[in-house]
Amino acid sequence: MARNEPWSDTENAVTVRAYLNMLEQELTGQHYSKTQYRREVAERIGRSEASLEWKFRNVSAVLADQRCVYVRGYKPAVNYQDSLADEVARQVRGRPDFFHKMDTAVDRDAADLLDLNWTDSVMPTEVLITDGPHRLHTRGYHTDYVAREAANKSLGDRGERAVVRRERSILEAADRRDLAEQVRHVSLEDGDGWGYDVKSFEPNGEERHLEVKTTRQSINWPMIVSRHEVRVSESKPEHYVLMRLYNFGDGTGYYELHGAISATCDLDPLDYLALPKAGAA
Repeated sequence: MARNEPWSDTENAVTVRAYLNMLEQELTGQHYSKTQYRREVAERIGRSEASLEWKFRNVSAVLADQRCVYVRGYKPAVNYQDSLADEVARQVRGRPDFFHKMDTAVDRDAADLLDLNWTDSVMPTEVLITDGPHRLHTRGYHTDYVAREAANKSLGDRGERAVVRRERSILEAADRRDLAEQVRHVSLEDGDGWGYDVKSFEPNGEERHLEVKTTRQSINWPMIVSRHEVRVSESKPEHYVLMRLYNFGDGTGYYELHGAISATCDLDPLDYLALPKAGAA
């Protein structure tokens, strides 16, 4: 088969079925082998494993554009065909408990991890979730899992506590126990209206105002920030740090964005506060 020949509906169907099987196993904590799935599907449809790898990434992009969780390790490849997106929607509708499994995985409580193997990362360089025509085309998806996971208070609290412990440890290692003792879990101790979660310090005494965003998903998973957090970051950008924790509890990584959120992030309004216009009735 020619490598550039368009994928048939049958090939798409087989590929999407395998991908959703992997995702369901991942959502329910079951062990599986990506390599085995890839080899079996490649052999069945007569495509190379490399081309199948890319197609799996296309399926990730379909789910990501619908704000759904996707298989770890298959980074979304955003240029996909409508026929593939339609096949994903068709098969998802044929799995009655698919979204229940995603709900359960996203909503589950996070463990209060005392020791994390932190990986310091640079920020992602690609926008992998878009609001293009695929997002606007309704295919029956019913939940924004980016927003849903961001609302998981257990996950957010555990991430913040991990950051508090880490900040204190760094200051103690720098022989600044005096500053370590002043690190404060602001959102827990003083309320969540300050626009940041943790007050910490650089070893030289400069303040760090850390807004912590925690996800179990990959480094490319987007964050939810509030208008208030944006305003606070703009008021004192020299102190403000947006700290992203990703893969939380499973090889936790992080990166930091320093300064005003409006300067360090592309901001996409998810919702609007709507008030009736005078005379609109």
